[in-house]
Amino acid sequence: MGVHHGQILCILRDGGPQSRASLARSSKLSATTLTHVTAQLLRAGVVAECDVTETTGIGRPGQAIRLVPDAFHVAGIHLGAGLVQIAITDLKAGAKSIASFDFSVRETEPDDVVSRAAETLSRLRSELGEPRLLGVGVAVPGPVNADQRSILVSINTGWSNLPLADMFEEKTGLPAVLEHNVSSMALAEVRYGIGRQVPGVLYVYLRTGLGAGLVVDGMPFRPGGHGAVELGHIQISTDGPLCSCGNHGCLESYVNEAVLMRAVGLKGQAPDNLLKRLEATEAWAPTLDRLTDSLAIAINLLAPDLIILGGHLGEAPDSLFDHLLRNLPPRVMPHMRDVLRIERSGFGPLSGAIGGVAVALDHFFYSGVRQ
Repeated sequence: MGVHHGQILCILRDGGPQSRASLARSSKLSATTLTHVTAQLLRAGVVAECDVTETTGIGRPGQAIRLVPDAFHVAGIHLGAGLVQIAITDLKAGAKSIASFDFSVRETEPDDVVSRAAETLSRLRSELGEPRLLGVGVAVPGPVNADQRSILVSINTGWSNLPLADMFEEKTGLPAVLEHNVSSMALAEVRYGIGRQVPGVLYVYLRTGLGAGLVVDGMPFRPGGHGAVELGHIQISTDGPLCSCGNHGCLESYVNEAVLMRAVGLKGQAPDNLLKRLEATEAWAPTLDRLTDSLAIAINLLAPDLIILGGHLGEAPDSLFDHLLRNLPPRVMPHMRDVLRIERSGFGPLSGAIGGVAVALDHFFYSGVRQ
């Protein structure tokens, strides 16, 4: 396949079944090229003919072309700081099987994490009857290199210059591609979730640390080719606490899982309702203010149309959203005030794994290039 095949597949993914005439208009391909491309896609089994949805009312109705979501599958893996999520989905990111496991960041070597993830993926694949997997998208907790093969540095895991794509390919026998985890979550919402047709989407995610990812006009924003928007490392106080990055007073030094757990008097694994518990403490108001300060800076710099909150932020009480909707507009540029939206993640706890899926689908299928 090639770029024209990918173009048609993307149109069918985003717009549903289309007549050949509609595909020609949308793709601007010549009739000859479109006929050739659709014929190849039909032979490959990734599209099928169905009843046309548009007609002139004259003569015999034509047939439409639709995507066949179950023709192939992909895997998405989210490597978090202490948590791994794995999902196998169809070509429209519909989950067919999911699994997760915890690991100790301090006591577990990266190779052991990759091996266990590969074993879990193999089990899920077997339980599904060995579906054809095109590849694996791995959402990782840090920026990646330009060719999306290695994680450059992960402050919360201590990993650096780690060739994770090679490691996953060796363990799974499948092609692999990496992306910064929160960037992949943003991409998933743009392709398959609440961010469809939205020009600029900023995803903000709180678990061990506080990260962000940006998608502009359907493409992940990858400054320097690395794909990370370091919202958590905006410095909001020059004399604040030491941050994991080595600076002082970063937003993440005030708003991270460990700090919030201490504020509510908890130890061990963080509960899903962590911010609901925080709401009842004196730490709630300053936490809201610090989030508001940093989001106002990000909005004025990046001008997103939609902010999606995930992780603990996505599970936060309504009072967090009420605070942001009340206090952010006066602090951003006037043209942003009426268009800005703030929503919870549509994929909830699965956002990381579906993020990996979205990266795999873009790379191994909708690009028109299959391994």
